[in-house]
Amino acid sequence: MRIDEKDEKIISLLKKNARVSNVEVAREVELTEGAVRHRIEQLLASGTITRFTIEASGAAYYGIVMLKAKHETKKMMTDISASGIAHESYEIAGEYDGCLIIEGSSLEEVDGKIDKIRKIKSVADTKTFVSLKRW
Repeated sequence: MRIDEKDEKIISLLKKNARVSNVEVAREVELTEGAVRHRIEQLLASGTITRFTIEASGAAYYGIVMLKAKHETKKMMTDISASGIAHESYEIAGEYDGCLIIEGSSLEEVDGKIDKIRKIKSVADTKTFVSLKRW
């Protein structure tokens, strides 16, 4: 099954809250509730989504991504926020324009999210740190 940006956004919303309603997801991804329900069924049937669950202890891997905007910081941060990739997003002052906290259940998942961030057109440059241990 080929996953598009809408599917990625649906998956991201479900990862943040597995109990989110289809109506709320539909509003976020700008689809009808029926279209969201169908996409979730397809994601389940293809094995892309294997189960709905919670994680009490949080993600296993974290990345801190420092960002420089190509032009406008607010545009970049809006694009990042709309992507649903980051767990937390901050507009900052100093050498970098933004800071993201990303999380994943594997280093491969974190790396994939970093790749997606780098493909966002309003992002000029990134500097990434991977957490070794959470205190």
